[in-house]
Amino acid sequence: MLLLRLINRIRTFKKHIDKLRIISLLLFVLIFGSIGFYHFERGSEGVEGIWDAVYWVIVTITTVGYGDFTPKTTGGRITFVLVALGGIGTIAYVIEQLVSFSTKSQLKKLFGSGAEKMKKHTIIVGWNTKAEEAVKELKNENEEFLVVGSELNQAELDAREIPHISGDPTKSETLNRCGIEAAKMMMIPLENDSETIMIALATRKLNPGIKIIATCETREHVEMMRGAGIDHIISYAELSGRLLAHAVTEPVVVNFIMDATTSVEGFDLKQIKVGGRMRLADMSLSAGEKVIALYKKGRFVFEFAADVMLEEGDYLVVIASSR
Repeated sequence: MLLLRLINRIRTFKKHIDKLRIISLLLFVLIFGSIGFYHFERGSEGVEGIWDAVYWVIVTITTVGYGDFTPKTTGGRITFVLVALGGIGTIAYVIEQLVSFSTKSQLKKLFGSGAEKMKKHTIIVGWNTKAEEAVKELKNENEEFLVVGSELNQAELDAREIPHISGDPTKSETLNRCGIEAAKMMMIPLENDSETIMIALATRKLNPGIKIIATCETREHVEMMRGAGIDHIISYAELSGRLLAHAVTEPVVVNFIMDATTSVEGFDLKQIKVGGRMRLADMSLSAGEKVIALYKKGRFVFEFAADVMLEEGDYLVVIASSR
């Protein structure tokens, strides 16, 4: 891994060296031509100062050629020839590289093969109904995100202006293009638990501090997912079964849960982390927010008074209108 990173950095360094060479050559031609014109043609018509000399170098290398100045001295003519030969070729190469870079970037973006430069973003693996719902919530919360997968409907994602990367999310190369080292969250809402575990292992290797959330289709795979470094595991089968059972005996409770788990409409459940020791009454809440539970030392507390003391690391569970 260290060797591959070293090789990649050397390649990047070489690309920067090539760019610096071109820029240096262009600056050399500009300085050389300006000094040459100023030295040989100073005092003649059209070159009265150094800025006139710079102007005529730029006119020469850009092939504009207004025709209001021609070198009168032998030295000035030699300077003109050298500037024309060196400058025109150099600036043509610079323009070619800029056009090439722009075209490649657009093509990569179009086909999802480029690299995203994001920070503190969420990476969503795959595109399905679960991922679509997650994107709605992230958009509503103004969170940065991108979708990655090897079989994405790129036309649909482009039409909906959803940033995406095409590639195998189990590969380091794909994850690096997603900006894995700068990401804060990895979301894996897949139906294949084995693939989920492989992606989690690859992610944890590249970014040990990232938070990983995943769905689990089979209850027996929960422990394996924990061993792969997944922080939050949502057992899809268990959750669906519980909601189905409640829908029979307590349908209003199911409606409450469904409404509380979306911030797009209705009301929303939020968590607020306590930053230091203080009383609950001293916490600053927005209008319409109400504390319905405390989370202290790994347990939920539902009976509390306004003067209860909160410690750093505690959480408030708040219900609020999302309208």
